[in-house]
Amino acid sequence: MAKIVPLKELSRFVHSHGQGGVAVEWVAARQLALITVPQLHVAGVGRGGVRRRRENRSLHPMYRGVYLVGNPIPPPGAFELGAVLACGERAMASHRSAAALLGLATPPVAEVDVTVVDRRCRSRDGLRVHHVETLDHRDRGQRNGIPVTAPARTVIDYASTVGYEEAERAIAEAFALKLLTEPQLRAAMRRAPHRAGVAQVKAILGQPAGPKRTRSGGERAMLRLIRAARLPEPLTNHPVAGYSADFFWPDAGLIVEVDGGDFHRPRPAFERDHRRDIVHTAAGHEVLRVSGEQLTQEPLYIATVIARAYDRRGRTRG
Repeated sequence: MAKIVPLKELSRFVHSHGQGGVAVEWVAARQLALITVPQLHVAGVGRGGVRRRRENRSLHPMYRGVYLVGNPIPPPGAFELGAVLACGERAMASHRSAAALLGLATPPVAEVDVTVVDRRCRSRDGLRVHHVETLDHRDRGQRNGIPVTAPARTVIDYASTVGYEEAERAIAEAFALKLLTEPQLRAAMRRAPHRAGVAQVKAILGQPAGPKRTRSGGERAMLRLIRAARLPEPLTNHPVAGYSADFFWPDAGLIVEVDGGDFHRPRPAFERDHRRDIVHTAAGHEVLRVSGEQLTQEPLYIATVIARAYDRRGRTRG
């Protein structure tokens, strides 16, 4: 858990324990091995001391004014916290960077996104700055001690930078992880009605049964096929008879499972799938299994099979 050390708190530590290495290590232990130039100065390390520490490789530049202490390999979260420290007060990780910290997206490869409220901070190599004049306190938060935009604001900003599928997946994941609720997300949109990303989030929330949660590339491809074929929207990764079903149409009692493309899956995995299919069938549902290769090579055939099964099951149950 990180903790940004205020200069006043550092001054009290120096007064009690002394300057130099002990103070530098104390800060680094709380800030994911990071320290800023102002903190170095309060710790008693001036320009000459910074230069010597850089030369002997006990300080490693991360961003302008921010250094990594000791080991040159940054720990998880150090890039994001370092970017926040580089922009100073009223800065927080946002957009894809915040989504990654919240577990809703993969980390950005090249740059850390930071939102800065009512102050100047320039984008630079490895750091992309977004400026806002104001930000409601409900749209600010923390993740493991790192200042970030709150989950609702994060998915709105993230949706402004990615396509529909990726935004939908992030929103569904945030709901599943109980990071936010739909009312909270709608409230955040009302606080920033003209914010880029709001229109896409509204469209996702407005679709039948809300955003869909998918766990693999095969499931995402299947969902694209279902929508392209204009089939009714299924529930995704939904509990049915004690097991999770990839795609489930409760009105038709129809389940579609997408198998991965690995032909060397261990036998226990096949046994689990077989047992799950037996349970779902015994509960009165029809189960269709689709392989990744079928989905890639025969999408029209797969869509037709699902459509006919849905229609047949619907007429039978009706």
